[in-house]
Amino acid sequence: MAATYPWGDDKRCFPMTIRIVSAWLVSLGFAVTSAWAQGPGVTDDVQQGHRLAVLICANCHVAALDQPFEPILRPPAPSFQSIAQRANVSTESVQSFLTATHRNISNPEAMPNPELLDSQARQVAAYLLSLRKRP
Repeated sequence: MAATYPWGDDKRCFPMTIRIVSAWLVSLGFAVTSAWAQGPGVTDDVQQGHRLAVLICANCHVAALDQPFEPILRPPAPSFQSIAQRANVSTESVQSFLTATHRNISNPEAMPNPELLDSQARQVAAYLLSLRKRP
């Protein structure tokens, strides 16, 4: 009894089927690797930045319109919305500002260092800049 193959009785089709399946698997591998290497997207950074801003920054700032409570600082620090509109604000300037110590003996009223990781500072910066109004 002759063997039946999914690709038909023609044994010459088998090598072509293997090549097609192999090429497809290699392509899939490249796509998955590329997506994994890019890391979290900008949208993820904005969402995580929003979450961090509400948890940490909202104690002093109006960080989001949907934050569950008012800032305890009176008067509140500048809102994220107003900071985002400043011409000199960039991702780098926000990240640098968030990772620097501002409060010291000579300036006890300055913003405390929120002690964010670099990735968290990047996320808060992405969220803050997402509030910038487009012309």
